[in-house]
Amino acid sequence: MYDIHIILDNTPGSLASLGTLAGQHGVSLEGGGVFTTGNESHAHFLVEDGARAREVLTHAGLDVRDVTKPLIRKLKQERPGELGRIANALASHGINISVQYSDHNNRLILVTDNNELAAIVTQEWDIAAE
Repeated sequence: MYDIHIILDNTPGSLASLGTLAGQHGVSLEGGGVFTTGNESHAHFLVEDGARAREVLTHAGLDVRDVTKPLIRKLKQERPGELGRIANALASHGINISVQYSDHNNRLILVTDNNELAAIVTQEWDIAAE
């Protein structure tokens, strides 16, 4: 899975165009969100094939800023404060979270400035441990 970062115009229909285009080309958006600052909207979505998603969206003229392999973790939802616990574990090792959202399977998607160390620090929340 990959996080794809796309810059959209902050105008009606921009997200609709992205979603329609992705769907027409078989690119499923498995979670993510859009956050607006001024005239730009920053979209981050989880996709299965990052190279294919980049190709489709770039070919259509969209501004794809990055495609990265995120860290995927599962919070213990029955325990309040889990986001704080995992964020504190990362912060205590000097790791910055630049992107955070959930996917359709209620997993935590993280893009950090050091995913290699973040993977070690957050083993308690590793989805493989489920």
